[in-house]
Amino acid sequence: METHENKRADDFIRELKDSFFFRTLTPQGKKEGIYYADLKFKRYTHLIFTVQDLLKIALHTLENSGLENSSQIEDPTFHLTSVLEIAIQLLPCCEAEGLDKLHTLYLEILNDHESRSEQADNEPKL
Repeated sequence: METHENKRADDFIRELKDSFFFRTLTPQGKKEGIYYADLKFKRYTHLIFTVQDLLKIALHTLENSGLENSSQIEDPTFHLTSVLEIAIQLLPCCEAEGLDKLHTLYLEILNDHESRSEQADNEPKL
């Protein structure tokens, strides 16, 4: 039985390596446990304006309550949209499907383990 579980785990690991799962975070090379995530920009100006939007929306939030607009930040909705676009890029959607498969595998292994335990309990004792 243990060999069967190891094969299933090995198959699952191989499937993850061959798939698009776990692609949001990329190892940072020489530093173990450090990862990076890609953000995509069309031009340097888009990058700079996005960073500016991040700073502006943060200032707006600090200076105002609710939906109140400050005179310093023109069109805060535009800047918020830019920030939300970054958040969308950072969502690990591919990893979510991999986590679902990992959870299913876990439940199958747990079920197999419980079945073996029940069988062992029901075997006649000598």
